[in-house]
Amino acid sequence: MYLIYGITDCPSCLLAQAELMSRDIEYVFINADFSPTYRFAIKEEMGWSTFPIIVKAISDSEEELVGGYDDLLYTLDKETKTPN
Repeated sequence: MYLIYGITDCPSCLLAQAELMSRDIEYVFINADFSPTYRFAIKEEMGWSTFPIIVKAISDSEEELVGGYDDLLYTLDKETKTPN
C-alpha cells in the first residue's frame, strides 16, 4: 500500500493517484490543503521538498520513502519487472 501526502489541485498528486488506480494498487491520500504547518512538517520529516510525497508502507510499523510522481513510476515499473 502507498501513502500519498499531497494537495488536491496538484497535478503530480492527481497523476500519482490515477497511476495507482490504473494498476489497481491500494493507496491512501493524505490531504494537506488546509495546513501549511503540516505541509512544512511532513517535508522536514520525510526529507522531501515537493508534493506529492509518496511513501510505501512495508508493514504496520515500517515505511519507505518513494519520492515524487516520477519516482513512483520508476518504483512501479521496477516492481513489475522483478520476478517473484
